[in-house]
Amino acid sequence: MLAALVVFWVAHTFSPPIAPFIALPFVLLAAYIGFLQLRSGAAVDVPARLSELRAMSWESFSAAITDAYRKRGYVVSPAEGQGYDFKLVKDGELTLLQCRRWKVNQVGAGPVRELARAVDRQDARRGICVAAGDFSAPARAVSAREPVVLLSGVELVQLVRNPKKPRRGGTK
Repeated sequence: MLAALVVFWVAHTFSPPIAPFIALPFVLLAAYIGFLQLRSGAAVDVPARLSELRAMSWESFSAAITDAYRKRGYVVSPAEGQGYDFKLVKDGELTLLQCRRWKVNQVGAGPVRELARAVDRQDARRGICVAAGDFSAPARAVSAREPVVLLSGVELVQLVRNPKKPRRGGTK
């Protein structure tokens, strides 16, 4: 808005009748940027949100995750096999979801391998392993060569904007 005011003042000094028209694009741009900032919400304290997620029961954690995917247009259903917790379907594509709310700091390669095998068995497009902690280097290596996406930290907090209010309970 300050730029629009300066442009208006300069334009008004040289040609008062057209000053509002010269400043108008700057006013509109400032209003649009303000709208985007307002819509994005308040800044999130990632470590605090992760602590809240880690403190949840598995049922509450998985409900927060599945609710976030439902809000993104996925149809969520419980697992029908081993290696994953939920099936996500969107636009006819199947994605398998594994929720790991472990108290330990890192998820190892074993659960990621299980998810990769389930993706192959279920003929899914990919698997998503969500963890409230982090992933070990071997788990990241498995993910690099398999159709498995690892989701934790900032990405997890972005997925789950308000982890305190999940709408539905989990199945475990």
